[in-house]
Amino acid sequence: MAKPKALGPDIQKLYSYLELPIGATAIGLPPGRFTGLWRYTKPVFQVKVPPCQNACPAGNWIQKFIADSGSENLDDAWNALILENPFPGVCGRVCYHPCELSCNRKDMDKATSIHSAERFLADHFFQQPLAPPVTMEKQNKKVAVVGSGPAGLACVYFLIMMGYETAVFEAYHELGGMLRIGIPRYRLPKKIVDKEVGDILALGVEVYKGCRVGKDLPFSELLAYDAVFIATGAHQRTQLNIPIEVQDNIYEGLDFLALHNLGRPPILGKNVIVIGGGNVAIDVCRTLIRRDCAPALLYRRTRNEMPAHHEEICDAEDEGLQLKYLLAPNSIGSAGKGRVSLKCAKMALESTGPDGRPQVVALEGEYESFEADQIILATGEIPDLSYLPRDIELSDGLVQVKSSGQTSIEKVFAGGDIAGQRWTVAEAIGSAKQAAIAMDYYLRGDDLQKLTERGAMAKTMRVHFGKEEMPLLDDQEVATFQDLNLTYAFTSAGHTSEKLPVDERICDFSEVDCGLDEAAAVEEAQRCLSCGVCKMCGNCYLFCPDGAVEFDPAAQQYIINYEYCKGCGICFRECPVGMICVRAEEEG
Repeated sequence: MAKPKALGPDIQKLYSYLELPIGATAIGLPPGRFTGLWRYTKPVFQVKVPPCQNACPAGNWIQKFIADSGSENLDDAWNALILENPFPGVCGRVCYHPCELSCNRKDMDKATSIHSAERFLADHFFQQPLAPPVTMEKQNKKVAVVGSGPAGLACVYFLIMMGYETAVFEAYHELGGMLRIGIPRYRLPKKIVDKEVGDILALGVEVYKGCRVGKDLPFSELLAYDAVFIATGAHQRTQLNIPIEVQDNIYEGLDFLALHNLGRPPILGKNVIVIGGGNVAIDVCRTLIRRDCAPALLYRRTRNEMPAHHEEICDAEDEGLQLKYLLAPNSIGSAGKGRVSLKCAKMALESTGPDGRPQVVALEGEYESFEADQIILATGEIPDLSYLPRDIELSDGLVQVKSSGQTSIEKVFAGGDIAGQRWTVAEAIGSAKQAAIAMDYYLRGDDLQKLTERGAMAKTMRVHFGKEEMPLLDDQEVATFQDLNLTYAFTSAGHTSEKLPVDERICDFSEVDCGLDEAAAVEEAQRCLSCGVCKMCGNCYLFCPDGAVEFDPAAQQYIINYEYCKGCGICFRECPVGMICVRAEEEG
């Protein structure tokens, strides 16, 4: 594969003025006098945090794997990706890519399709076993992990990289948690889950399936391990608190998806009502459509307030989903002949509530009634924490954790849905990574509180393994669109992954999103503006009128020779990625 190279001049060659592009002023030779004596301001190379990386809950090394993909260094891109994420095929499909919402490129034309590039890499290396790019020596210590969803298995992966043995305890008879039971196959094919779960297990994991902690195994026995990580997810439905006079033909959303994904789908009639507005509700509806049902989705607010992802709602509408808004369940009863009835109160939006969403109130005396073959309740899930000892502090039904993931029991850490962050796969991976890193410090005898106070606790594997410097507490500036010099960027429509036509996708559970081929994925990666991170374009070297910018072969980066730099700021203005800043001389 092609090797990365500077976009500007050959750093080993001295140029004449005739050989340089129009506008260039340097020929590569410092002048005879120390013009740095004239300086009262100085340019400084300062790497900034790309906004995509800053927004990524999983802590992916986005700029690195995108840059390597754009240079066709796919092996390097893959290693940068799996250093931080053992589920690239999963995240490339089901992550809602907040990275792209923060991408500076969107203010120019269209955000770089980071998730498509991630998925491409996962598909490209699908036939290869997962091999952690970095591993530490064995630590002769063992960690118990409760739950085998994305948080639990990600924690296992990171712990193995750091040299620890692991044992996983899973209540189900299959591993994968929500990846296995909660996400329909048209979004996440079974082979992807099998592959990425299997890759982690192949690294050497002790597994106990069908073992529910608190029932089949006392929690106290886990404390014999050197550390414990709990990540049991949220699988218990929230209560509607309405009269439900029948039990037959009433299903819970997550249970319905689990039965379907595990090959035991219930027998359904044609007309099914789904209650809810989140991603589970939309997944249930799109699954029903593929079962040749005619679902109707009832939600108590309007579409603008639906917590489900916008793209999923649009896809569901394209597939024929009927949505009804401002209706809240009031009671469920029998309609006779095996059918069920649903009475709903009509609602209205009022002022914004404490959570930032419009509050809804029932319109007095106004109701609407429905009949259906089945009703599926997808009104949200909560964690079941009944298995935990009283020593573990809870808050609002969640495990109370420190920023490190440590609970009130020193050796017990928690992550994923039970620990209070947003309930997404990327958040689960990020919380598992933080907990795994903190466990490494803890098991080596470090004081987690002092590390946190000093800002000395790594948050990513690349920092933990020394591949990137630990950012200082006051040195985490995020590169903005205004920092960039767009003179050297060209507008581009980018590549969009195609989807199966609607009439084809609703016939079965084939994957809807078709992904990008290699040529499109590479071109998409090349659209990245590399915000705040040097891409070796050579502009600073090329345009410096004093020849003060030099290339350091040992560090493989440009440096500034301040004996010759007179602080004119040309390099600052010409830098396309915004990683050169100008400071007053006395600031150092």
